[in-house]
Amino acid sequence: MPIDNPFTTAVGGMPPRFAGRQYEKHSFSMSLKSLAQGNPRNLAFVGDYGTGKTVLLKELSNMAKDVFHITFPCYQFDNYAQFFNFLLDTTNRKIRESKSDKILNIFKNNIKSFSIPVVGGGIEFKEDDSAFDPMNRMIDMFESVYKAVNQPTILFFDDFQYYLKTIGQSEILKQAFTVLTQELEYDIMLTICGDLTTFEGVREPHEPIARFFEPMRIEPLSRDEINDAINTPLELRGYMFTDEAIDRTHELSQGRAYYVQLCAHYGLNEAHTRQITPEEVSTGLRRVLKRLAIERFDKIYNGVSPDQQTVLQVMACMDGSLLHKEIINGSGSYDVTESSAKMSISRLHESKILVKAGNKYQIREKLFDEYLRGKSIVP
Repeated sequence: MPIDNPFTTAVGGMPPRFAGRQYEKHSFSMSLKSLAQGNPRNLAFVGDYGTGKTVLLKELSNMAKDVFHITFPCYQFDNYAQFFNFLLDTTNRKIRESKSDKILNIFKNNIKSFSIPVVGGGIEFKEDDSAFDPMNRMIDMFESVYKAVNQPTILFFDDFQYYLKTIGQSEILKQAFTVLTQELEYDIMLTICGDLTTFEGVREPHEPIARFFEPMRIEPLSRDEINDAINTPLELRGYMFTDEAIDRTHELSQGRAYYVQLCAHYGLNEAHTRQITPEEVSTGLRRVLKRLAIERFDKIYNGVSPDQQTVLQVMACMDGSLLHKEIINGSGSYDVTESSAKMSISRLHESKILVKAGNKYQIREKLFDEYLRGKSIVP
Protein backbone atom coordinates (compact mmCIF):
# COMPACT_ATOMS: atom_id res chain seq x y z
CA MET A 1 0.00 0.00 0.00
CA PRO A 2 1.49 3.40 -0.98
CA ILE A 3 2.64 5.61 1.88
CA ASP A 4 0.58 8.75 2.49
CA ASN A 5 3.56 11.07 2.12
CA PRO A 6 2.79 14.56 3.49
CA PHE A 7 6.13 16.22 2.70
CA THR A 8 6.34 18.68 -0.16
CA THR A 9 8.93 18.57 -2.93
CA ALA A 10 7.75 21.84 -4.48
CA VAL A 11 9.99 24.90 -4.14
CA GLY A 12 8.03 27.36 -2.02
CA GLY A 13 5.35 24.76 -1.22
CA MET A 14 3.80 24.91 2.24
CA PRO A 15 5.04 22.05 4.42
CA PRO A 16 2.60 19.93 6.43
CA ARG A 17 4.01 21.48 9.60
CA PHE A 18 5.43 25.01 9.76
CA ALA A 19 8.13 24.57 12.40
CA GLY A 20 10.30 27.16 14.09
CA ARG A 21 10.54 30.81 13.03
CA GLN A 22 9.16 31.98 16.36
CA TYR A 23 11.28 35.14 16.35
CA GLU A 24 10.24 36.07 12.83
CA LYS A 25 6.57 35.46 13.61
CA HIS A 26 6.81 37.46 16.83
CA SER A 27 8.43 40.39 15.00
CA PHE A 28 5.69 40.33 12.39
CA SER A 29 2.99 40.10 15.06
CA MET A 30 4.41 43.19 16.78
CA SER A 31 4.49 44.98 13.42
CA LEU A 32 0.82 44.12 12.85
CA LYS A 33 0.01 45.81 16.16
CA SER A 34 2.05 48.86 15.17
CA LEU A 35 0.24 49.00 11.82
CA ALA A 36 -3.15 48.92 13.58
CA GLN A 37 -1.96 51.84 15.72
CA GLY A 38 -1.03 53.88 12.65
CA ASN A 39 2.71 53.28 12.90
CA PRO A 40 3.73 50.95 10.04
CA ARG A 41 7.13 49.23 10.31
CA ASN A 42 8.84 47.67 7.31
CA LEU A 43 10.37 44.22 7.72
CA ALA A 44 12.98 42.42 5.62
CA PHE A 45 13.84 38.72 5.91
CA VAL A 46 16.92 37.48 4.08
CA GLY A 47 18.33 33.98 3.88
CA ASP A 48 20.15 31.31 1.92
CA TYR A 49 18.59 29.26 -0.85
CA GLY A 50 16.15 26.76 0.61
CA THR A 51 15.85 28.36 4.04
CA GLY A 52 12.11 28.81 3.55
CA LYS A 53 11.78 32.50 2.63
CA THR A 54 8.74 32.04 0.39
CA VAL A 55 7.08 29.71 2.89
CA LEU A 56 7.74 32.21 5.68
CA LEU A 57 6.07 34.93 3.64
CA LYS A 58 3.05 32.66 3.13
CA GLU A 59 2.88 31.97 6.86
CA LEU A 60 3.04 35.69 7.62
CA SER A 61 0.32 36.40 5.08
CA ASN A 62 -1.84 33.81 6.89
CA MET A 63 -1.24 35.74 10.10
CA ALA A 64 -2.41 38.87 8.29
CA LYS A 65 -5.68 37.35 7.07
CA ASP A 66 -7.71 40.13 8.73
CA VAL A 67 -5.68 42.85 7.00
CA PHE A 68 -5.79 43.63 3.28
CA HIS A 69 -2.54 42.38 1.77
CA ILE A 70 -1.00 41.64 -1.60
CA THR A 71 1.96 39.35 -2.34
CA PHE A 72 4.21 40.31 -5.25
CA PRO A 73 6.45 37.40 -6.42
CA CYS A 74 9.28 39.32 -8.08
CA TYR A 75 11.41 38.19 -11.00
CA GLN A 76 14.02 39.87 -13.22
CA PHE A 77 12.56 43.02 -14.73
CA ASP A 78 13.94 44.65 -17.87
CA ASN A 79 12.70 48.17 -17.14
CA TYR A 80 10.44 50.23 -14.91
CA ALA A 81 7.40 49.84 -17.15
CA GLN A 82 7.62 46.04 -16.93
CA PHE A 83 7.88 46.27 -13.14
CA PHE A 84 4.89 48.60 -12.82
CA ASN A 85 2.78 46.47 -15.14
CA PHE A 86 3.66 43.52 -12.91
CA LEU A 87 2.49 45.54 -9.88
CA LEU A 88 -0.66 46.54 -11.69
CA ASP A 89 -1.56 43.03 -12.87
CA THR A 90 -0.91 41.47 -9.46
CA THR A 91 -2.91 44.15 -7.67
CA ASN A 92 -5.78 43.90 -10.14
CA ARG A 93 -5.99 40.11 -9.59
CA LYS A 94 -5.96 40.51 -5.82
CA ILE A 95 -8.73 43.10 -5.85
CA ARG A 96 -10.81 40.94 -8.20
CA GLU A 97 -10.46 38.11 -5.68
CA SER A 98 -12.16 40.33 -3.10
CA LYS A 99 -15.27 40.13 -5.29
CA SER A 100 -16.09 43.72 -4.38
CA ASP A 101 -17.24 45.72 -7.40
CA LYS A 102 -17.03 48.89 -5.33
CA ILE A 103 -13.34 48.40 -4.47
CA LEU A 104 -12.51 47.35 -8.04
CA ASN A 105 -14.23 50.39 -9.55
CA ILE A 106 -12.54 52.81 -7.15
CA PHE A 107 -9.15 51.29 -7.96
CA LYS A 108 -9.70 51.37 -11.72
CA ASN A 109 -10.96 54.95 -11.66
CA ASN A 110 -7.91 56.05 -9.70
CA ILE A 111 -5.35 54.40 -11.96
CA LYS A 112 -6.96 55.58 -15.21
CA SER A 113 -5.47 59.00 -14.60
CA PHE A 114 -1.87 57.75 -14.88
CA SER A 115 -2.06 54.72 -17.21
CA ILE A 116 -3.18 54.07 -20.77
CA PRO A 117 -5.87 51.70 -22.03
CA VAL A 118 -4.97 48.68 -24.16
CA VAL A 119 -6.96 46.20 -26.23
CA GLY A 120 -9.31 44.12 -24.11
CA GLY A 121 -10.18 46.86 -21.67
CA GLY A 122 -7.00 46.56 -19.62
CA ILE A 123 -4.37 49.16 -18.86
CA GLU A 124 -0.61 49.29 -18.86
CA PHE A 125 2.39 51.58 -18.48
CA LYS A 126 4.89 52.45 -21.18
CA GLU A 127 8.35 53.57 -20.16
CA ASP A 128 8.89 55.70 -23.26
CA ASP A 129 5.84 57.75 -22.35
CA SER A 130 7.08 61.28 -21.54
CA ALA A 131 4.75 61.31 -18.54
CA PHE A 132 6.26 58.14 -17.06
CA ASP A 133 7.80 58.99 -13.68
CA PRO A 134 8.76 55.88 -11.67
CA MET A 135 8.58 57.43 -8.21
CA ASN A 136 5.25 59.19 -8.71
CA ARG A 137 3.83 56.13 -10.45
CA MET A 138 4.69 54.04 -7.40
CA ILE A 139 3.03 56.61 -5.15
CA ASP A 140 -0.03 56.76 -7.40
CA MET A 141 -0.26 52.98 -7.63
CA PHE A 142 -0.31 52.26 -3.92
CA GLU A 143 -2.32 55.35 -3.08
CA SER A 144 -4.97 53.99 -5.44
CA VAL A 145 -4.89 50.64 -3.63
CA TYR A 146 -5.12 52.26 -0.22
CA LYS A 147 -8.01 54.53 -1.18
CA ALA A 148 -9.86 51.63 -2.78
CA VAL A 149 -9.66 49.24 0.19
CA ASN A 150 -9.81 52.03 2.79
CA GLN A 151 -7.96 50.09 5.48
CA PRO A 152 -4.40 49.31 6.66
CA THR A 153 -2.52 47.45 3.93
CA ILE A 154 0.47 45.11 3.84
CA LEU A 155 2.55 44.67 0.70
CA PHE A 156 4.60 41.45 0.63
CA PHE A 157 7.46 41.19 -1.88
CA ASP A 158 9.07 37.80 -2.46
CA ASP A 159 12.53 37.49 -4.10
CA PHE A 160 12.93 41.22 -3.59
CA GLN A 161 16.56 41.06 -4.73
CA TYR A 162 15.30 40.93 -8.33
CA TYR A 163 13.69 44.36 -7.97
CA LEU A 164 16.84 45.92 -6.53
CA LYS A 165 19.23 44.19 -8.91
CA THR A 166 17.38 44.66 -12.19
CA ILE A 167 15.71 47.99 -11.53
CA GLY A 168 18.18 49.49 -9.07
CA GLN A 169 17.67 52.96 -7.68
CA SER A 170 16.32 51.93 -4.32
CA GLU A 171 15.83 55.65 -3.69
CA ILE A 172 12.58 55.44 -5.67
CA LEU A 173 11.19 52.90 -3.22
CA LYS A 174 12.36 54.80 -0.15
CA GLN A 175 11.11 58.18 -1.33
CA ALA A 176 7.77 56.81 -2.53
CA PHE A 177 6.99 55.08 0.74
CA THR A 178 8.23 58.01 2.77
CA VAL A 179 5.61 60.13 0.99
CA LEU A 180 2.91 57.47 1.39
CA THR A 181 3.46 56.69 5.07
CA GLN A 182 4.81 59.95 6.47
CA GLU A 183 3.49 62.81 4.37
CA LEU A 184 0.15 61.26 3.38
CA GLU A 185 0.05 59.20 6.61
CA TYR A 186 -1.29 56.06 4.94
CA ASP A 187 -1.06 52.88 6.97
CA ILE A 188 0.92 50.82 4.47
CA MET A 189 3.52 48.28 5.59
CA LEU A 190 6.20 46.58 3.50
CA THR A 191 7.39 43.06 4.29
CA ILE A 192 9.98 41.60 1.94
CA CYS A 193 12.00 38.41 1.56
CA GLY A 194 15.18 38.02 -0.44
CA ASP A 195 18.43 36.14 -0.67
CA LEU A 196 21.58 37.08 1.19
CA THR A 197 22.68 39.39 -1.65
CA THR A 198 19.48 41.46 -1.50
CA PHE A 199 21.10 44.56 -0.05
CA GLU A 200 24.58 44.03 -1.52
CA GLY A 201 25.97 46.18 -4.32
CA VAL A 202 23.00 48.57 -4.39
CA ARG A 203 24.16 52.07 -5.35
CA GLU A 204 22.61 54.57 -2.99
CA PRO A 205 23.35 58.30 -2.71
CA HIS A 206 21.83 58.53 0.75
CA GLU A 207 20.98 56.03 3.50
CA PRO A 208 21.31 52.32 2.61
CA ILE A 209 18.06 50.64 1.63
CA ALA A 210 18.57 48.13 4.47
CA ARG A 211 17.96 50.94 6.98
CA PHE A 212 14.51 51.48 5.50
CA PHE A 213 13.59 48.03 6.86
CA GLU A 214 14.12 46.11 10.06
CA PRO A 215 16.31 43.40 8.49
CA MET A 216 16.47 39.88 9.91
CA ARG A 217 18.43 36.87 8.72
CA ILE A 218 16.53 33.60 8.47
CA GLU A 219 18.63 31.08 10.35
CA PRO A 220 18.70 27.30 9.72
CA LEU A 221 16.18 25.15 11.53
CA SER A 222 17.55 23.54 14.68
CA ARG A 223 17.63 19.80 15.18
CA ASP A 224 14.56 20.00 17.45
CA GLU A 225 12.68 22.12 14.90
CA ILE A 226 13.47 19.56 12.20
CA ASN A 227 12.11 16.83 14.47
CA ASP A 228 8.93 18.89 14.92
CA ALA A 229 8.62 19.52 11.16
CA ILE A 230 8.92 15.80 10.36
CA ASN A 231 7.49 13.78 13.22
CA THR A 232 4.50 15.94 14.11
CA PRO A 233 2.75 15.38 10.73
CA LEU A 234 3.81 11.70 10.74
CA GLU A 235 2.36 10.99 14.19
CA LEU A 236 -1.23 10.74 12.95
CA ARG A 237 -0.09 8.49 10.10
CA GLY A 238 1.59 6.05 12.46
CA TYR A 239 5.14 6.67 11.20
CA MET A 240 8.19 8.13 12.92
CA PHE A 241 11.73 9.13 12.01
CA THR A 242 14.07 7.68 14.62
CA ASP A 243 16.40 10.02 16.50
CA GLU A 244 19.25 8.82 14.30
CA ALA A 245 17.20 9.52 11.15
CA ILE A 246 16.49 13.05 12.40
CA ASP A 247 20.22 13.48 13.06
CA ARG A 248 21.02 12.33 9.51
CA THR A 249 18.41 14.69 8.05
CA HIS A 250 19.84 17.55 10.11
CA GLU A 251 23.34 16.74 8.87
CA LEU A 252 22.36 16.59 5.20
CA SER A 253 19.96 19.54 5.13
CA GLN A 254 22.00 21.81 7.43
CA GLY A 255 18.65 23.11 8.63
CA ARG A 256 17.51 24.46 5.25
CA ALA A 257 13.76 24.02 5.36
CA TYR A 258 13.36 23.00 1.71
CA TYR A 259 16.14 20.42 2.00
CA VAL A 260 14.47 19.06 5.16
CA GLN A 261 11.28 18.48 3.17
CA LEU A 262 13.17 16.73 0.36
CA CYS A 263 15.09 14.45 2.75
CA ALA A 264 11.91 13.65 4.65
CA HIS A 265 9.86 12.98 1.51
CA TYR A 266 12.34 10.66 -0.20
CA GLY A 267 13.44 9.06 3.07
CA LEU A 268 9.83 8.19 3.91
CA ASN A 269 9.39 6.66 0.46
CA GLU A 270 12.15 4.19 1.33
CA ALA A 271 10.52 3.08 4.58
CA HIS A 272 10.32 -0.67 5.20
CA THR A 273 8.69 -0.32 8.62
CA ARG A 274 6.87 2.45 10.44
CA GLN A 275 10.17 3.63 11.94
CA ILE A 276 12.34 5.38 9.37
CA THR A 277 16.05 4.79 9.89
CA PRO A 278 19.10 6.87 8.92
CA GLU A 279 19.91 4.21 6.32
CA GLU A 280 16.57 4.87 4.63
CA VAL A 281 17.24 8.62 4.69
CA SER A 282 20.60 7.89 3.04
CA THR A 283 18.93 5.66 0.43
CA GLY A 284 16.46 8.43 -0.37
CA LEU A 285 19.42 10.78 -0.80
CA ARG A 286 19.87 9.54 -4.38
CA ARG A 287 16.49 10.99 -5.33
CA VAL A 288 17.19 14.20 -3.42
CA LEU A 289 20.43 14.73 -5.35
CA LYS A 290 18.79 13.99 -8.71
CA ARG A 291 16.19 16.61 -7.91
CA LEU A 292 18.71 19.22 -6.79
CA ALA A 293 21.02 18.50 -9.71
CA ILE A 294 18.28 19.62 -12.08
CA GLU A 295 17.15 22.54 -9.95
CA ARG A 296 20.48 23.94 -8.86
CA PHE A 297 23.64 21.87 -8.54
CA ASP A 298 24.32 21.24 -12.25
CA LYS A 299 24.18 24.99 -12.85
CA ILE A 300 26.64 25.71 -10.03
CA TYR A 301 29.04 22.96 -11.12
CA ASN A 302 28.93 23.80 -14.83
CA GLY A 303 29.35 27.48 -14.04
CA VAL A 304 32.94 27.10 -12.78
CA SER A 305 36.15 26.34 -14.67
CA PRO A 306 37.43 22.77 -15.21
CA ASP A 307 40.21 23.29 -12.64
CA GLN A 308 37.69 24.60 -10.11
CA GLN A 309 35.55 21.52 -10.79
CA THR A 310 38.56 19.31 -10.06
CA VAL A 311 39.31 21.19 -6.83
CA LEU A 312 35.70 20.70 -5.69
CA GLN A 313 35.73 17.00 -6.51
CA VAL A 314 39.05 16.51 -4.72
CA MET A 315 37.67 18.27 -1.63
CA ALA A 316 34.50 16.16 -1.69
CA CYS A 317 36.53 12.95 -1.90
CA MET A 318 38.96 14.00 0.84
CA ASP A 319 36.02 14.89 3.11
CA GLY A 320 35.90 17.39 5.97
CA SER A 321 37.66 20.72 6.41
CA LEU A 322 40.99 21.01 4.60
CA LEU A 323 44.05 23.21 4.79
CA HIS A 324 44.99 25.29 1.77
CA LYS A 325 48.07 23.11 1.22
CA GLU A 326 46.06 19.87 1.44
CA ILE A 327 43.70 21.05 -1.31
CA ILE A 328 46.61 22.13 -3.53
CA ASN A 329 48.45 18.83 -3.05
CA GLY A 330 45.30 16.81 -3.68
CA SER A 331 44.49 18.77 -6.84
CA GLY A 332 48.06 18.39 -8.06
CA SER A 333 47.47 14.65 -8.37
CA TYR A 334 45.01 15.51 -11.15
CA ASP A 335 47.33 17.85 -13.08
CA VAL A 336 46.05 21.10 -11.58
CA THR A 337 49.05 23.40 -11.15
CA GLU A 338 49.73 25.04 -7.80
CA SER A 339 48.97 28.52 -9.15
CA SER A 340 45.71 27.37 -10.73
CA ALA A 341 44.68 25.53 -7.55
CA LYS A 342 45.33 28.68 -5.49
CA MET A 343 43.31 30.78 -7.91
CA SER A 344 40.52 28.18 -7.96
CA ILE A 345 40.28 28.11 -4.17
CA SER A 346 40.13 31.91 -4.08
CA ARG A 347 37.42 32.11 -6.75
CA LEU A 348 35.33 29.36 -5.15
CA HIS A 349 35.58 31.14 -1.81
CA GLU A 350 34.59 34.48 -3.35
CA SER A 351 31.55 32.88 -4.98
CA LYS A 352 30.61 31.35 -1.59
CA ILE A 353 30.78 27.77 -2.85
CA LEU A 354 33.53 27.26 -0.27
CA VAL A 355 33.54 28.62 3.26
CA LYS A 356 36.57 29.19 5.44
CA ALA A 357 36.69 28.52 9.16
CA GLY A 358 40.00 29.51 10.69
CA ASN A 359 42.65 28.31 8.26
CA LYS A 360 40.58 25.50 6.74
CA TYR A 361 38.15 25.36 3.82
CA GLN A 362 35.09 23.22 3.25
CA ILE A 363 32.27 22.95 0.71
CA ARG A 364 29.49 25.17 1.94
CA GLU A 365 26.52 22.89 1.32
CA LYS A 366 26.59 19.31 2.55
CA LEU A 367 24.21 18.17 -0.19
CA PHE A 368 26.38 19.78 -2.86
CA ASP A 369 29.32 17.93 -1.33
CA GLU A 370 27.34 14.68 -1.69
CA TYR A 371 26.49 15.60 -5.28
CA LEU A 372 30.18 16.09 -6.09
CA ARG A 373 31.09 12.68 -4.66
CA GLY A 374 28.90 11.13 -7.33
CA LYS A 375 31.08 12.56 -10.09
CA SER A 376 34.26 11.00 -11.46
CA ILE A 377 37.41 13.10 -11.30
CA VAL A 378 38.77 13.55 -14.80
CA PRO A 379 42.55 14.18 -14.73
